[in-house]
Amino acid sequence: MSVLSRIALCLFFLFTAGFALAEPPATGDTMPELSLPVPLDPAGQELLGVAGLTTFALADLKADLVLLEVIGVYCPQCVKQAPGFKTLFNRLNKGKTKGRVAMLGLAAGGTEAEVRQLLGTGQYLFPVVSDPDYVAHKVLGEPLTPYTIVFKPDGSVVYHHLGVVEDIDALYQLIRNLLD
Repeated sequence: MSVLSRIALCLFFLFTAGFALAEPPATGDTMPELSLPVPLDPAGQELLGVAGLTTFALADLKADLVLLEVIGVYCPQCVKQAPGFKTLFNRLNKGKTKGRVAMLGLAAGGTEAEVRQLLGTGQYLFPVVSDPDYVAHKVLGEPLTPYTIVFKPDGSVVYHHLGVVEDIDALYQLIRNLLD
């Protein structure tokens, strides 16, 4: 990311940081407006449809649902959850759900280098974006990690979960039902 892009992103966050939630978004809430850096990897940029941009808003994602996973790069619970979400990502990217759910991770406090290293482990198949200064994390009400949020394009939150999602099949079925 260029210096000019970083400055623009910081300015955006300075102006939106005042709109931080008091608590993380929960089912029935509306997602706050959020601008994130594009994923580092070109494949992640393509998956989200944000190639060629430096930042994107969650509202820009062309999907029927968005699954945002707030993670910590050194979070042991996030590592525990990663295999299940890898399975979920694979299931969502075939059949009737293919292309209908944008799935991404927000690495709260994670630098670009840490996100690169994390993606290099193969634990995450879905795009992960860095939030080195916790700016987006603060706007989201500073949730503990892992924190899973599923929401519609209009920002309405239809699912939230703090901690490891133990029943990936149930989450997959919930997403399928929401898409029907």
